[in-house]
Amino acid sequence: MSLQRVITVAVLTVTICVAINATSLTERQMRDEVLHGFRQFDITGKFTPQLSAIMKQIPLSSAFGTEPFKPSTETRDSVICMGCTAAVDVMKEYIASHTRDEVFNVVHTMCIEFTQYSTEVCAGSIGLHLDSIIYIVENTEDLPAARVCGIVFQGNGCSRDEPSLEWSIEIGPKPEANKIDNKKADVKDADSLTVIHMTDIHHDPIYLVGGNTACGQPMCCRSVQGSPPNEEAAAGYWGDNRGCDIPLHHFVATLQQVKAAHQNIDFIYITGDFVDHAVWDSSVQTNIGVITNITNQLKNHLPNTIVYPVLGNHEPSPLNVFAPHYITDEKVSTKWLYELIADLWSVWLPPDARETILRGGFYTAVAKPGFRIIGLNNNVCTTENWWMNHNPKDQDGQLQWLADTLLQAEEDGEKVHILGHIPSDRCMRTWSREFHRIIDRFENTVTAIFNGHSHGDHFNIYYSTDEPTHAIGVAFNGGSLVPNSNTNYKTYSVDSTTFNVLNSESWTFDMVEANKYPYVNPNWNQLYSFQDVFGVESQTATEMEKLTHKLAVNRSLLHKYSR
Repeated sequence: MSLQRVITVAVLTVTICVAINATSLTERQMRDEVLHGFRQFDITGKFTPQLSAIMKQIPLSSAFGTEPFKPSTETRDSVICMGCTAAVDVMKEYIASHTRDEVFNVVHTMCIEFTQYSTEVCAGSIGLHLDSIIYIVENTEDLPAARVCGIVFQGNGCSRDEPSLEWSIEIGPKPEANKIDNKKADVKDADSLTVIHMTDIHHDPIYLVGGNTACGQPMCCRSVQGSPPNEEAAAGYWGDNRGCDIPLHHFVATLQQVKAAHQNIDFIYITGDFVDHAVWDSSVQTNIGVITNITNQLKNHLPNTIVYPVLGNHEPSPLNVFAPHYITDEKVSTKWLYELIADLWSVWLPPDARETILRGGFYTAVAKPGFRIIGLNNNVCTTENWWMNHNPKDQDGQLQWLADTLLQAEEDGEKVHILGHIPSDRCMRTWSREFHRIIDRFENTVTAIFNGHSHGDHFNIYYSTDEPTHAIGVAFNGGSLVPNSNTNYKTYSVDSTTFNVLNSESWTFDMVEANKYPYVNPNWNQLYSFQDVFGVESQTATEMEKLTHKLAVNRSLLHKYSR
């Protein structure tokens, strides 16, 4: 549970209010009514009956993002955008005229009264995010509601004409000589590279074997959550799929499995989220401890293997919130995180990577002659990164740097793998569009993209803007080590000349079975070989695009993919 969700409650309060009264009240009248409710809270400590009645009509699934609010199809988008604009104006005025404690109190009361979360969870989440919110409101020269709503509710068409949300980076035209097809299938040979892909580790440093899986909080099995109500509710040794993250010995066993089962590992990709889901209880020091511990375990168990890691949205405290590099106020800056990974990951990365890591958590490195890795911090692109509202244009110049780096790679005849935690279709619309422009321009340089975040084992295909049927790239998602996502990691066979992905395998174990035998390492097994199951010649863009057509007409094959 994050403050983003609590603020969404406030936005939806006005949204539903507008929906109910759309024919009789203007946006200004509705804004004034809600502001009156907040002012009455200052005097009485309670919301007005009108405001409470409105909030109680908010479907919880809508407020927490699992099911969008849907008034009539004729009014849905306009109602949401109108309500959002009014709500943002109210919140800005309230923050400007009240102390931090007063703002905390009103949002905390909303959280307690209108969600199912405990005082502990509400207070923790709000306390973590509030400083960033207040800083942005007080220090952003121009913060129109249209910008905020255009980011938060971009899927509803809000503020598409807001100028600050429309920007682009400089990308030159694709040279004619570069318009060749390197997406053809390669022949797997003995010289192919082996890449391990792990993502969304989510290590809980206070996971308790035998702990409470029925804790009533967003994440369970922690030592501070009391005893389980019965033996059946006790957390397993290796982890538990009832809303729990993983103990350290689970991660250690995963590394031991990787080392034993894959003798010739060339590289390891880790696409973010070292840190657990206890987002109401995070701190800078706790997150430093988790990131440091996971990094050190990789160094200790696989000392001769190069690891290319990137940050996930859970690494900062609070989660999702990555401040621009020029924000130096220690209460809201992300500088501590960039300094941490610049030091911890230096054993795997070239010295010149430090400069861009300190600027924004991204880097590039030559993995071998002719083959380059680019590690992005694309967590900045999400609509849940509050700093998007401060300045939505290409935070820290990362996309422009990406385009410039790929141009140099093209000139040097290099092929590139891009690593980033967030799949690009989950980014703010403009950021996603500009990233797609880059992939389109450098389709013959970028041979694969690797993501995490979704906890699902799937792939996304990129298509050319000018030729919508022409597949230009593939992004592979690695799944997760989290038990309720079916603990897994993936391996990739990569052509050692073209650096196209030839094949992938997924490895997993049965958590229920493993928990019957504590202290005996789990029995990992290969879930699939992609080539064997789906009959593709390789996993290039061309081959994967062909597969999608087969999946559309072959239900048996589609079932194999989706199971």
